[in-house]
Amino acid sequence: MFEFIRKHKETFAILSGIVTAAFFLWNFAAGNITSLFNKSTDCVATVDNRCISIVDFRRVAMRTNQQMTPLLKQEILNSLIDDELLYEEAKKEGFVVSDKEVADIISKDPSFQVNGKFNFERYKAVLAEAGYTPETYESYIKKQLTIQKYTLFITNASYVSDIELDEANLINNTLLSGKVYIVDPNSVNINYKPTEQEIENYYNSHKDEFKAINPSSIIYWETTDKNKAREIYMALKSGKIPPGFKPFDEKTMSKPFGAVLKSLNPQNPVLVGNVGNQIYIFTYQNTKNASILPLSEVKNQVIQDIVMEKKIMALKDFAKKIYEDLKAKKPVNIKPVAFNNLSLSKISTMVDIKSSDIVPIITAKTPAFFGPYVSSNGTAYVIMEVDSRTQGKNANSQETFSQLVSLKANVLMNYLIKDLREHAKIDINKNLYNNL
Repeated sequence: MFEFIRKHKETFAILSGIVTAAFFLWNFAAGNITSLFNKSTDCVATVDNRCISIVDFRRVAMRTNQQMTPLLKQEILNSLIDDELLYEEAKKEGFVVSDKEVADIISKDPSFQVNGKFNFERYKAVLAEAGYTPETYESYIKKQLTIQKYTLFITNASYVSDIELDEANLINNTLLSGKVYIVDPNSVNINYKPTEQEIENYYNSHKDEFKAINPSSIIYWETTDKNKAREIYMALKSGKIPPGFKPFDEKTMSKPFGAVLKSLNPQNPVLVGNVGNQIYIFTYQNTKNASILPLSEVKNQVIQDIVMEKKIMALKDFAKKIYEDLKAKKPVNIKPVAFNNLSLSKISTMVDIKSSDIVPIITAKTPAFFGPYVSSNGTAYVIMEVDSRTQGKNANSQETFSQLVSLKANVLMNYLIKDLREHAKIDINKNLYNNL
């Protein structure tokens, strides 16, 4: 699951910018933008018969602004389940949020202001573009504020002793050197050959991904203005082609954008992303008569797609096998990346280190392997080999104290969530979830 405190400590900042222009932008690699904006009340999961809808899932997915992977998808669903459990528990414990508190948050959001003042018409218009009504948005704000209140009440009970502070200072002052082994789906070594029936079934269910779209039909807009990019995107979503577009130039643009644009299809007709400060919006015209490429022409791609799906499914077990082989000093086919004199706090921004591994990582006298850990972007597993440990300069004691309080609060909340999960009925709509 997401680190709880890290996810919730910036709730107010998230709320006060939830529907700004950046909310609408999505990296090129993120895949199906269109599906993220479609409204749906289908439940991805239920928690004690309370629905977690596709809209809930997509809202969090857009905020991560990362490529959707099986690992990240699971993280998002877990966070939504945790929120639902905490919200119900908060209400049981008597935590409430007034309409005035919600109104204060909304009125201070620059997204809803004109000339520095809250404007109700602007408020309704911006929410409509994001697929909200004032009622659904205000309900969402109230829920998040309730969770925030309950979280602060629980975590404010955390304390730090002098012994713990000394140990934390040791951790922060210790610099680590070693190697990391990054295990991504491409690293998975499986000897899998799909059957002809599998190939045919996959092709039939993904035909729209194999349309023969001529590059000459692709058009794009280029701007540095996020508001302008949002306007263009929303116009395209409504079926309009706003002015100011340019034709895709195969000679000059195929190299930087060619691979990305292969994901354009009827289910994903618009791609939005940025290169530096420049925002690009791609779509295509005149594709009604575009033909579906025959299976004979795309068979190799179909096979690659099927094999990649199998690799992703096998990724976690494969990473564990690599970890066991490394511990047993057996050779592996993954080239490590070296790191030198990094603090554990720096490393933990890149990988999700288990709390039980912290002391061994810092104090072990011999080289040791740790992991597999999920990478921060949720696309791979990481195994860490620590070769040496040195003492750096003394860290700021007050900063260390704050970090330790946060860590203990995080552990406390995770224990609470674990208990809530054990006493809740959680059902996941696997068919819907697998197609997200």
